[in-house]
Amino acid sequence: MSPTLSLVDPCRVGVPERERARPQKLLCTVVFPVPNLKKAATSDRLEHTVDYHSLSLLLQSTARQGQRKLIEKLASELAQAAFRKFRLPWIEIELKKFILPQTRHISLRTRFTRSGR
Repeated sequence: MSPTLSLVDPCRVGVPERERARPQKLLCTVVFPVPNLKKAATSDRLEHTVDYHSLSLLLQSTARQGQRKLIEKLASELAQAAFRKFRLPWIEIELKKFILPQTRHISLRTRFTRSGR
């Protein structure tokens, strides 16, 4: 079982400078493993799982920092921030951007693994 966390957050991302001039909403969905699902399920203690609130705040804060041209860069930065704070062996990140006319959204879905694994 892997939890899924979805959040909408404004950030500055886009190739043209005018696109990065104002923050735009992106939908970020992350999937990650619970470090010890059985223990978390029986103990009902936060230290046996991932603090979803802390993870969401970290991802939002990271997304708001600076500007990027590519959502690929943003996804990589989000994964690295999550690896620094949480003991996750992997994380899947999907970013949806609602910017192109006559499209519902563009998206990138990718999986990152912790270095050394």
